[in-house]
Amino acid sequence: MKFQYDPVNDLVIGTPHWKIETLDDIAEWYRQYEVFFSTFKRKMDLVVVLDDFAVATPIGPAWGEARARVHRNFIGHNFRVHSNAKVHLFVNTSGARYNVSTLEAASIEDAIEGIKEARRIEASQKLGV
Repeated sequence: MKFQYDPVNDLVIGTPHWKIETLDDIAEWYRQYEVFFSTFKRKMDLVVVLDDFAVATPIGPAWGEARARVHRNFIGHNFRVHSNAKVHLFVNTSGARYNVSTLEAASIEDAIEGIKEARRIEASQKLGV
């Protein structure tokens, strides 16, 4: 897993290089998020680029549950970029089952703009505007 902090936009760009096939894979995938994001001491906004990420069908439901834990514990606003059809299905299923984000963007730049817009909306709601 490659994580890169973008200080200009105060967000993380994550690029997983994984084919999740086993429960051990899920545990290690989760651990990588835990180790990286624990350094921030707060939830971080994330763009995740999924060009080299896959989830095997039999393990999909277990991965979806772990994905929801990642979101609840470490992630604020987030968008996915370039997910394949199977990952898209598992993300949407996880989102529906565990009420976590399923937002997608066509590019990293679009994802960053989406996060900025989500922040603006959130700030307006806090101000009651």
